[in-house]
Formats: sequence, structure tokens, C-alpha cells
Amino acid sequence: MSLSISKHIYAKLSASDSLKAFVSDRLYAISTKSETSFPFIIYKRSALSPAGSKDRESVTDSVTVDVIIADEDHFRSVEIAELVRSAIEGKRGKYDTFDVNDCRLSAADEDFIEDTFIQRLTFSFETD
Repeated sequence: MSLSISKHIYAKLSASDSLKAFVSDRLYAISTKSETSFPFIIYKRSALSPAGSKDRESVTDSVTVDVIIADEDHFRSVEIAELVRSAIEGKRGKYDTFDVNDCRLSAADEDFIEDTFIQRLTFSFETD
């Protein structure tokens, strides 16, 4: 089931040596759970749309995932965002209960909250 898209996100991000050089193992699903040091990445599924019809059960889903990079340095946060994009966009994957067939960056924005630079990348996945 593509509800488990976080398996794919974690697999792709943790496989990037370039990304690990910046964030080490600070990759979190939904929340950091506790205090952590900069920089870090949070990822979360923000939408899922089954592509079914009235005649047939859905076997394909469109899944939207937000990946958030938080850092105290603006330029480094942008550099990490570029590495995240390279690690995820266009990457496929096969898992026990679903396959990722395509992934595209659909939006990006940035913010500054509580002395922290935030880069938010939104990815759209096609799964079955």
C-alpha cells in the first residue's frame, strides 16, 4: 500500500552519501520526537488520491509528500534541498506492498521561523 511511501523516502534519502555528509542520520518521519541539532529533514505524506473507477478497485495511487529541511544557515538549507531533490525526483522503487513508478517535484517554498531557515519541497508520486 502506498500509505507506506515513507519507506521509499527514507530509503532514497539515507542512501545519499552527499546528503548524509550534512544531516547524518537526522531524517525524521513527521516529527523530530525530541530536540535535535541542525540541519535535519522531516518528511510526511500530505495527500493520497486513489485512481480508481466505479467499475474497478484502485491499483494506482497519487501520493503527495512534503520534505522539510531545517537549518540555521540559509545557503546550506538550499544546498541540502538540492541534494534532497536529486535523491528523490525520478527515482523508482519496489517494496513488499507497493511500487513507486514515478516522482516529480511539484512545488517548493521557503520560510524563516524562530531563527530557522525552512525549505519545503513537495513531491508527487505515482504508485501501484
